[in-house]
Amino acid sequence: MARLLLALLLLAPLTAAQDGAARRGLPLAWDDLPPWPDGIGVGGPLAGTTGDVLVIAGGANFPEAPPWEGGAKVWSDRVWVLERDAEAWLPQEPLPGPLAYGASVETPDGLVLLGGSDEAGMSSAVRRVRWDAAARRLEWEALPDLPTPTAFCAAELVGDRLLVFPGKRSKGADDVAPGFWGLDLGAIGAGWRELAPLPAPPRAKSVAAVQADGFGDEHLYLFSGEITTVGEDGEASYAYLPEAWRFDPRDGPRGSWSPIAPPPRAVAAGSALPFGQSHVLVFSGVRGAEMHLPIAERTGFSGGVLAYHTITDTWVEAGAMPVGVVTTEAVAWGDELVIVSGEVRPGVRTARLQRARRVPAEVEFGALNYAVLVVYLGSLIVLGWLFSRREKTTDEFLLAGRRVPWWAAGLSIFGTMLSAITFLSTPAVGFATNCLIAPAWIPILLMAPVVAYLYLPFFRRLDVTTAYEYLEKRFGLSLRLFGSLSFVLFQVGRMAVVVYLPALALSTFTGLDVYLCILLIGALSTLYTALGGIEAVIWTDVVQVVVLMGALLVALWIAIADVGGPGAALEIAEAGGKMTLYRGGWDWVEMSTWIIVVGSFFLNFGPYTTDQTTIQRYLTTKDEAAAARGIWLNGLLSVPGGLLFFGMGIALFAWFQVHPGELAVGMKTDEVLPLFVSERLPAGLSGLVIAGVFAASMSSLDSSMHGIATVVTTDFYRRFRPSVGDGQALRVAKLTTVAMGAVGTAAATYLAGSDVTSLFFFFQKLLGLLSSGIAGVFFLGIFTRRTTAAGALVGAGASTAMVAWVTFSTSLNFYLYGLVGMTTCVVVGYLSSLVLPGSGRDLAGLTLFSRRS
Repeated sequence: MARLLLALLLLAPLTAAQDGAARRGLPLAWDDLPPWPDGIGVGGPLAGTTGDVLVIAGGANFPEAPPWEGGAKVWSDRVWVLERDAEAWLPQEPLPGPLAYGASVETPDGLVLLGGSDEAGMSSAVRRVRWDAAARRLEWEALPDLPTPTAFCAAELVGDRLLVFPGKRSKGADDVAPGFWGLDLGAIGAGWRELAPLPAPPRAKSVAAVQADGFGDEHLYLFSGEITTVGEDGEASYAYLPEAWRFDPRDGPRGSWSPIAPPPRAVAAGSALPFGQSHVLVFSGVRGAEMHLPIAERTGFSGGVLAYHTITDTWVEAGAMPVGVVTTEAVAWGDELVIVSGEVRPGVRTARLQRARRVPAEVEFGALNYAVLVVYLGSLIVLGWLFSRREKTTDEFLLAGRRVPWWAAGLSIFGTMLSAITFLSTPAVGFATNCLIAPAWIPILLMAPVVAYLYLPFFRRLDVTTAYEYLEKRFGLSLRLFGSLSFVLFQVGRMAVVVYLPALALSTFTGLDVYLCILLIGALSTLYTALGGIEAVIWTDVVQVVVLMGALLVALWIAIADVGGPGAALEIAEAGGKMTLYRGGWDWVEMSTWIIVVGSFFLNFGPYTTDQTTIQRYLTTKDEAAAARGIWLNGLLSVPGGLLFFGMGIALFAWFQVHPGELAVGMKTDEVLPLFVSERLPAGLSGLVIAGVFAASMSSLDSSMHGIATVVTTDFYRRFRPSVGDGQALRVAKLTTVAMGAVGTAAATYLAGSDVTSLFFFFQKLLGLLSSGIAGVFFLGIFTRRTTAAGALVGAGASTAMVAWVTFSTSLNFYLYGLVGMTTCVVVGYLSSLVLPGSGRDLAGLTLFSRRS
């Protein structure tokens, strides 16, 4: 494997990169909804969804003749509803009066219609409409009027706050309303508030959308706009602005604006929608090139679709819609995008409602990539089969006969913790945010002396198979079962993440369905783990660490070389704000360095001191000294390894900013590394990198499966059936491994249907929620003598309740969940033990103060 890696590395500059063109562009398939009921369509309709129906209200058109033939514009008050999968539009009660060119905003409580105009002037009215499915009709509610009448405005919802950027406030050609307003829908009675004004001239017909930045915070994005100037001769001239701005609602009480990369062309009067986790699509728009011509000579509007990426601050021409239209709404209706009627050229409307559905990208993985991947995966199965030939007892299957070298155990610990969460999500975090959380790797090194000198002796000298046997010796059976069940629940959640992420990567690489990829990963991991036991797990981990880190180094080398070397990459990253390593402050909510370092120490406390998947490695070496050396090896590898992953994220940011057209429109942020590999790395080497992705997943999945099998066999089956034969126990262990593989695969399938912005942060929250209580119980057992079983149970329950409360009811930073949970368990458990009765248990060799040397 190492020779193959070296050969591919040397061939990389000479081999053409894979063609990623099939994955670029707009992954949408277009067709039409039932057409507009009146036959010719309207401009300026107010449209959106509520209760899973599409609502279209008002609009304006020229029903008799086009304007250059003397036709008069007519405003409509009609309201229509289209139910899901219906073939005909359902008429509703009309608006209080004709209305067009307002704004529409979807909220959890209904569709809000704001402003607009009729033949006489502009409106300041705000209405909310909800769908009554039983009565099949709309219900209307008045909200506070806008501060100023306005039309051709833009409005969006950020959190609970309705934001409105005004447009024209009268029929005067150049009468544009200044200001920027917000309405808190949770406190409607407070009315509209003035927010920070745009630091640029007022304009009309701007296009807006809300999308998250790399940190997951929502911002309002405002694009383009029209500025009208009336000369001394009374003639109007129009300027269409290729500008873009971002509004941050969290920056002070009024928020703040900042300029962002301008679009390649003006998009005034177009429409926009968020797409995926970090893209905004902008449809059509007025460029202004033909505005000096008589209206009859102006041709149709652009049908182009632009894509803006909020992380790299870049634009690309993403594709085209069937017909370019302006002065209309783009609506997200379930998993569909709908462009509602609109103007196809000045004075001309269309009755078409263009609908787009997302389609999977067509990609070509290639025979060489498949060959590399198949050889790698096949070797794992062979390895499992080879070890199965000597795994004849439960001691061999669960502890490898305690013959594993210390360096292999250390690499296996490193590989177990270095899951697909690390391989894919850590570079994605660096790409999307910055290096602020890079110091989170330092506490892993700090854990080495804690584990080697304070915890390891208890597990080795007590001659246990699982960590939770210690809890029974120290506290009793109830705590042993509590620890075992906590471990099993956490590992099921962990398996879901570490299977789903590489399946997502494999799907991005090959075009295979993500659910098929999940099944493949789960089945292969289950097969070699059930065959070879812990020895197969450890030695495949060793191979997988080499493949994973080698693949990462090659990808990093190519990315940096492509952008002009390390200096150029760092310059781009610095300009993009990616080099932040330290942030002061003592806020308990926002990310700061003290929160990250202290919080990471406690988040890692449980996995390294109480987690069976890790402790099992400590027990497979020949003696305590060898286990300690393995622990130190893992700690020493963690810090440079973590920096390497964040370096990869920085390199990815630089590469995609230089090559914005290679971003897959609508992609998930966690797909950025596999996307780079598929776009840039040569054939064969891509297969090796995807093997690294498999390595990252399988080195964690096999550990979870085998750890659960060990716990079930030792802490439940053998504990309650002590007379059972070794052969039967071995069968139970292997059957449990297979069952847990199936459970993990099913859990990953469920996760694949969710929309988790960052699986790295999701896993950190899961870690704090499920592991801190049991870590506190072990701490109480080892470091105190007065803690009783009843007190420890009370402390564990209080810990789980406290972490659940801060998770769902507070804004406390999730890095502190472990600190909160463990501290709660220790304090409550110890104090409870002072009043709750103990068992008078002999503590010789069971606490730090009575440990046998």
